[in-house]
Amino acid sequence: MSKPTTRDVILDTAERLFARQGIEAVSLRTINTEAGFSVAALHYHFRNRQGLIEALIERDQKPVLSRRQELLDELDTLVKPEVRQITEALVLPMAEPIIDNPEKGLQTIKFLFQTYIDQKNHRQVSEVIEESFRIFDRLLVSALPELDRNLLHQRWVVAAELTFQGLANIDNVMTLRPHQDERENYRDYVRRLIDFIAGGLAADASAA
Repeated sequence: MSKPTTRDVILDTAERLFARQGIEAVSLRTINTEAGFSVAALHYHFRNRQGLIEALIERDQKPVLSRRQELLDELDTLVKPEVRQITEALVLPMAEPIIDNPEKGLQTIKFLFQTYIDQKNHRQVSEVIEESFRIFDRLLVSALPELDRNLLHQRWVVAAELTFQGLANIDNVMTLRPHQDERENYRDYVRRLIDFIAGGLAADASAA
């Protein structure tokens, strides 16, 4: 296995600190100290704090967007996708890394959740969210033509929020079942989260 580059070490360190302490609470000095490099190394690779954050967003979003596109491509082959399948395309790309590697996956989603909350200051995030809303809005209209389009949009905004919050706080809200390992426990939690969100999206309008 190849040795991590200086750039990767700085990104990994920044992600870990941002996830634990919050983006605004972490200084470049702290990142440099934790990473074991001089200030010059960070400035060489990222120029400034904003450049570091943008590089980290780009790195962390890439596998999520790639996996989501795979699921969306599968949905595009269906005449009428099911609501649960649409919900899986929202949730699984962010949940699967947590199941595969809980420590690293949680670290990534906690960082991305912070950028989602503060998306007005992170153009990369807001652009991805706007594009996702357009795609999923089209799919939901196809799956639930009987529901008002504005209602579907409102529900989808809530669904996206619940997904981020539910996954970013998964280590705090779930209860470990006896005789069950951590990854299997996460799988069960994700299945229940998908059930909950899909049920809310498809609920009768009279119940809204």
